[in-house]
Amino acid sequence: MPALSTQTRSQLKDRIRGCLLGSAVGDAYGLATEFMTTDQAACVYGNGPIAFGREPGYPVWIDGHRSASDSNDFTDDTDQMLVILQSLEHTADGRLHPIHFSKALREWVEYGIPEIGTDPGRGLGYTVGQVLRHPTFTSNPHRAAYEVWDSAGRNLAPNGAVMRTAVLGIESFWDEPRVVENALAAAKVTHADPRSVLSALLSSVLISRLLRNSSNDSKHDKLTPWNPKLSDPTYRQGLLAYLQRGTDLGGSNSINPIYEDETAANQFQPKDYNALAQNRQRNVNERACATSRSQTNKDRPQVILRSDIGWSGIDHVGEDEAMGALARSVLRDYIFMIKETNVVPENDGENIQDVWAQELERHCFPRDMGQLNLGCSSAMGYALKCIGIAYYGATRSEDPSPRTKEYTGPSGLFRGIMEQVTLEAGDADTNGAVLGSLLGTRFGLEKGIPEGWWTELRHLNWLEETIDRYAERVLDSYERQ
Repeated sequence: MPALSTQTRSQLKDRIRGCLLGSAVGDAYGLATEFMTTDQAACVYGNGPIAFGREPGYPVWIDGHRSASDSNDFTDDTDQMLVILQSLEHTADGRLHPIHFSKALREWVEYGIPEIGTDPGRGLGYTVGQVLRHPTFTSNPHRAAYEVWDSAGRNLAPNGAVMRTAVLGIESFWDEPRVVENALAAAKVTHADPRSVLSALLSSVLISRLLRNSSNDSKHDKLTPWNPKLSDPTYRQGLLAYLQRGTDLGGSNSINPIYEDETAANQFQPKDYNALAQNRQRNVNERACATSRSQTNKDRPQVILRSDIGWSGIDHVGEDEAMGALARSVLRDYIFMIKETNVVPENDGENIQDVWAQELERHCFPRDMGQLNLGCSSAMGYALKCIGIAYYGATRSEDPSPRTKEYTGPSGLFRGIMEQVTLEAGDADTNGAVLGSLLGTRFGLEKGIPEGWWTELRHLNWLEETIDRYAERVLDSYERQ
């Protein structure tokens, strides 16, 4: 079994910060084209860049979707990730407790994040909203998620689980079975489709492996038995059985799965709303002073295509050998959960599991970005598109000879990939959040994310305090192993 990590504490902390702030940056940056088609994005932004942080570019297009947001602010993707983080901080035992998380998520819908005054349940997606309104959500969330999925024909596989689970690659990162358990538990609180669940798992596990190894040795990454339990058929069957939780497919034990008893340590405690109301008001006042978006598109610069985007581009830099081997190791280890699951739509005999598995491989390792068709209006929120572009983007090589200095090194790669992915539009904030978390973990914050972007994030002081406190607890636990 490999050492718990090849990295020092300071390196690990930088990568944890890169993961979570990278997710927030990708979320905030991607809002500029969220729900647009690729053609619509091109009409208002050309081939970029889009203004963000301290850096110039085309201003964010103002419409009914974007006008309510402050500049450089994140969305519900980051909100829900922070809900998970706060749930983990409350229990502080390295585990995601589904009942605790379901109650925390319900609280977010009613109160937002009162510490920073975000709007209650802002940007709530259809699937998560339906599950949250289910009468058994806070007592049997896995059943609630299944009934919503089943009532819709068992065909919906949205990206609402994968968008928020980066933090679960950090919690107990040295213990992959625990990372897997946490990712499954959190995803199934709102999503029953195995494609949605596995997408969240693939993101979390890749983050944990990046924290355990810096991904500089492709041979090591390819041969390492990251989760030795996978060689045990009983363990593999247990993972498949977890996909059945809440369904009608495993008898009464799956319809009414057992959740851990609430104890003083893991029992949900509502926030002190009276105390936080004052803090919320201070943030409302601060919000009035924050940099807000122009409420009109008047005087926007004319869109003129750049003759040179400054670097070779996402489809031409090629795959980084070590990073590609690491990503493939994750997919290789867990694709059986799609191939062998019986949590599937009713069909006419088609082996849908093989279809899903082939589709997952095509999405994660496409021939080029265009193959993913991110801006397709009818399927932009599909989970496999999200994990696909995240894996594809995160495995790209740095451009050895960019034509503009802004695209040099790891932060230049982050910039260039985020620009191009965002200009493909679709569910761009979610794609950006998952991609940003993977690139941020791969390279860390200090070298991996443009300083002029992350230092201008809305609520940065609170974010840094929250993330640093969380990172210190995780690293203290890691050093006790």
